[in-house]
Amino acid sequence: MTASDNIPHNSNSQLWQPLLILLAATLLVYAVSINNGFVLDDEVIIVNNPQTLTLRSIPDVLLSPDVVKPYYRPLNRATYLLDYQLAGMNPAWYHGVNIIIHLGNVILLYLVCRRFLADPKAALIAALLFAVHPVNTEAVNFISARNTLLALFFSLASLLAFVKARERGLRLPLLSALLFFCTLLSKETGLMLIAVIAIYCLVALPGQEDDRRPWRERLLTLVPFLFATLAYFALRSYSLHGMVGTTVPAEGLLSRLAINYYIVPQYLTLLLFPSDLTIFHTVPKGGLFASPWFLPAWAALLTAICLMVRSRNRVALFGLAWVLINYVPISNIVPIPSDPVNERFLYLPAIGFFMVVGALAAWVRSTDKARLILSVVVATLVAASSAVTVQRNREWKDYYSLAASGVKNNPGSAEAHYHLGTALKDKGDLEAARREWESALRIDPANSDSLTQMGTLAAMKGDLRSAERYYAIALLSPNGKADPYKAMAHFNLGKIYEIWGLPQKALQQYEQFMQVVPMTYLEYKTDGEQRIARLRRALSGAPTR
Repeated sequence: MTASDNIPHNSNSQLWQPLLILLAATLLVYAVSINNGFVLDDEVIIVNNPQTLTLRSIPDVLLSPDVVKPYYRPLNRATYLLDYQLAGMNPAWYHGVNIIIHLGNVILLYLVCRRFLADPKAALIAALLFAVHPVNTEAVNFISARNTLLALFFSLASLLAFVKARERGLRLPLLSALLFFCTLLSKETGLMLIAVIAIYCLVALPGQEDDRRPWRERLLTLVPFLFATLAYFALRSYSLHGMVGTTVPAEGLLSRLAINYYIVPQYLTLLLFPSDLTIFHTVPKGGLFASPWFLPAWAALLTAICLMVRSRNRVALFGLAWVLINYVPISNIVPIPSDPVNERFLYLPAIGFFMVVGALAAWVRSTDKARLILSVVVATLVAASSAVTVQRNREWKDYYSLAASGVKNNPGSAEAHYHLGTALKDKGDLEAARREWESALRIDPANSDSLTQMGTLAAMKGDLRSAERYYAIALLSPNGKADPYKAMAHFNLGKIYEIWGLPQKALQQYEQFMQVVPMTYLEYKTDGEQRIARLRRALSGAPTR
């Protein structure tokens, strides 16, 4: 690797031009996002969450779990509280904040790469491609995914502060540890940064070759990070009434690990060929030959890793380590209440990929004849990526646009058809909604979410027998995603039994509804409580009101 003497110092005259380029590129491709609204979980987490409406909620925000356990992300939730105080429920403001955080991540990646790479233009290439890459659109446009943006922001800031502390000979990088603590308060996956910092302590990178201290002494610089971790887990344990906040099942570990055979090639494709972007990715089944391109993709990936190891390019190897370390939390080793593949999950691990891109660009630019070719390739990639990103940003405009793009880009997803049907129902087009739910059931006959909606549609038409049959099948089907424990199937089945004069069966369904009602359907909770009280009085012989 090039010696540290060849690494340029970050003077203002050297920084302003690339920073302006990164600023312009980021804002231009994401400007259209300002017109987007709240979608999906934004309604529950932000719009209808009373904790975002008043500063009196600060203690709850800091010392309570998120809407869904085991998440504890108080710093992220505090930003929504601040947003509301400044702009009310204007979605343009919330999107603007997400874009600014993404821009901050782009600039921090550039500054980190400038520290590691001798060629500042290679650092600019890495940051520019990250700025406009289409796979980042979900993390930037999904306001509820701001935790991911913040986790990366504080991770990169902490790494940069650590690098600077090492350059100055500081033994206790307190600022870096404080930023690491902010990472943890933004998202749990930020914990992986401590492993990245440990590697930086032990493996010489450009700018630190002269650090000849024993490895034990170098690892002592991790002490502030350990204290930050202990403080975080103390807060987490108090807020969640336990260290983890939920039980982690021991069974199924091997199957969760095996699913990475399908997941890794999909993430690799999203980075290299970011087309057909969707929030409804599916994981194929059928063993090694479920898809003919999985084995070649794995062979190409392992070959690339071997070439990086053989090259001994320390920046590329550090980028590879970043990818592998930050992939662990999204590898399904620990099950999380989400889909196995989400584009926003790639936002933080992908930073290592772009570090590798920067190292490759620096190597290509070391040959004068290849510089022109590289410039043409980079310009083409930036233009193509920007076009795809702008189009994808438009698809995040509202729930209907997002669901329609899901069906278009992944027509084999039952979940995509379910959501498009629900969006059409919200628009009042019940016939089109029915067709989408039927399409979902053709793909997955046991899709409980679509079965529940078909039951509701039958009930609206007065066909209570068909509605009962749909709800009953839904309750026997595997748990859904939109309504995991089929709460609305229980609630609506209770209403049918009430109409039919079966109070005991109706009461049983309402009580089951109250046990599993998710945040999404809390508006029905009061009605459910009133129906339960009325039925109990009737069954006990007490006079009804």
